Amino acid sequence: MLRLGFQLLGGAKTLQPSLSIRVEQIRTTYVLERRYPPHLDKKNRPPKNLKTKNFIYDEIENTNLKKEPDLKLILTSFVEGVGLKNEVVTVRPNFGRFKLLATGLAVYASPENLEKLKRDLENSKNDVQTTLHSSRYAELTRRDLAMRILVVLVNQENPWTIEKWHIRAAFRRSGIWVPDHAIKMGDRPISGPNLELEKKHFLVTVTINNLETTPVRCMIRNWSTLPELRLPRVDNYMEPPFEPVFEDERQVISTLPLPVFCLKKSVAS
Repeated sequence: MLRLGFQLLGGAKTLQPSLSIRVEQIRTTYVLERRYPPHLDKKNRPPKNLKTKNFIYDEIENTNLKKEPDLKLILTSFVEGVGLKNEVVTVRPNFGRFKLLATGLAVYASPENLEKLKRDLENSKNDVQTTLHSSRYAELTRRDLAMRILVVLVNQENPWTIEKWHIRAAFRRSGIWVPDHAIKMGDRPISGPNLELEKKHFLVTVTINNLETTPVRCMIRNWSTLPELRLPRVDNYMEPPFEPVFEDERQVISTLPLPVFCLKKSVAS
């Protein structure tokens, strides 16, 4: 079987010599196969003309519809959600070309660049470097935590003092696992039962991968195992204004980014 590869060139034609029209070439490669291959010519005889059926082709491949392979790049700086500086990453072609290569955030992982990266890493082993990010998703995680409001449930009947396990349980109810050693609380205790603390906010500090830190808002919510003692349901009780437990934390609480549901409501209104 004879397979042929054709490049079809298409462009605009100039209708009048006096007009200046930009001509753009569109290159598309097709791989074709003859449906009826011609017979071989006999030796020492002139070749025969091809018949009409010999010009019927079947399309084998259209490169315009073929999925491009991923690009392998070396990051020249930290890119949030992609990777750290000097990390070799694999990304989709359009994202790699327009978001990373065009902006100078990455270079191709060619053998020469990989060899240069190896030499640079060996030379920088003795240099004192400050790690700015622990992972590609650390900054995304930090921003997500800063926007959250943790609902800390406390008992209306029995005495309590808020401890790390209260914060850990509040994170777990939000679908996030945070170990105790990553939670830092203030020195001032918060104790109850005290209905005056209902819906009031206080701050804790969370450390991500032993490097990045962020303050997180916590809101006190009184709860009772007895239905008749439970506080009445309040609509939109997690929305601002936010009253702090400690007055000196008011500014930090007010400057933290609002949760997504608060932003959506403010846009809708």
